[in-house]
Amino acid sequence: MSNVPLRKELVRQIDAANRHAWILVALQSIFCFLLAWQINWRDVADHPILPVLACAMMYGPILLSVLTLWANNKKRIDHLKEQTRFGQFDKHVLRSLFQDTLRRLNLPDDQIPVYVTASKSLNAGAVRLGLGLFFRSLNGVYLNRQVLHKLEPEEVQDIMGHELGHYYRYYLVSDQFRILTLTLGTLVNIYVVQIANISDAFGPIIIALIASGFWSLSGFHRSRLAQSIEYLCDDMGAQVHGTVVSINGLLKLGADAEMLYAVQRQLLLSRAHTRSGDLAADLDAIEKAIPYGHISPDELKAVAERTLKQRARKNQSVSLTGYLRYLWQSEEAEDARSEMSNQAKMIRLMPRLPWEQLLSDPQRIHLTYDAIAKLVEILEAHPDQVLFHLPDVFGSDNDSHPPIKSRILFLWKNQQSVSTTHDASVL
Repeated sequence: MSNVPLRKELVRQIDAANRHAWILVALQSIFCFLLAWQINWRDVADHPILPVLACAMMYGPILLSVLTLWANNKKRIDHLKEQTRFGQFDKHVLRSLFQDTLRRLNLPDDQIPVYVTASKSLNAGAVRLGLGLFFRSLNGVYLNRQVLHKLEPEEVQDIMGHELGHYYRYYLVSDQFRILTLTLGTLVNIYVVQIANISDAFGPIIIALIASGFWSLSGFHRSRLAQSIEYLCDDMGAQVHGTVVSINGLLKLGADAEMLYAVQRQLLLSRAHTRSGDLAADLDAIEKAIPYGHISPDELKAVAERTLKQRARKNQSVSLTGYLRYLWQSEEAEDARSEMSNQAKMIRLMPRLPWEQLLSDPQRIHLTYDAIAKLVEILEAHPDQVLFHLPDVFGSDNDSHPPIKSRILFLWKNQQSVSTTHDASVL
């Protein structure tokens, strides 16, 4: 497990990044003040086109993401009806589990909202917007509804612990002050356009280049340390009920993602979706048709085939607008599909470890401590084999999450730290 990172080294990386970020925050604040003082605001009011464009390019993406989050189909657990249940969970059970998770992790009860979303992916999220009092109600822990239908209570708490790691402990100062970086970029854009007397015709090009540079700057630490943060949040989740629960949860996540990816791969390698010309729309329709809870591969295949047939009948009469949109997007979409298809073929050819043979009950993903030890032994003995047929097997540094195989090995190698690490913060 020589390539598996050590927890203390990851904490050191986050610590160093946040120390540097505080210095950068101070410098950016000074430069914002100086630029605001130098800019001729009367001229900005008289010629607002380029300044407004600069604001749109800098703040537009973050505002769009906030509005998307706001519009997302979600419900705070405190606001659920008494009779509402998700599998074995109701709002009282979920609140109790969350409170217990806070207690086990020695975290303060700041009345963080916990939301249930309608998503059918086996995942969750945490939001802590660095926007001060603005959109504060969106901060919190988001549990996808499918999590509550497929995981056991201890595994749900493991996910809660992971997301609380994002919220309380393992976050980047640069992310929290991204709005400051974008404000500096906006002021730089306005100042450059003003002192260079750039025309409205060439201004958008200059503004776009500067905006791109500041967006890259605002995400510099995130691009380098996203996977380190995920490892550390996995470790924090494991502190709730131990490594065995965490690893079983990851195996369930991987098995679920692999089953869904098999449908996507089948679509990529067939022509079933070409009548609509929109792979993403086909996949979205299939996801909406999948029921909550457990579903077998055969049942999933039947749902996918039925959904595609319905979409094919619906799209037999294609409108002129839809046809023109297809022609406009077809070349770009075809290139993307071709790249994804090649990737899917490569993944399918990779040898896969038959880890399911370690299960005492083939119908239930649950490995004992000894079985996990055996799994780790097999993983180390066969480093060329994959645990799941998923795109994460390529282990790209651009991925925000490490491969599930690496996450399991990390938890196993660092399991001694699970019972001894309750840092107040890495900041």
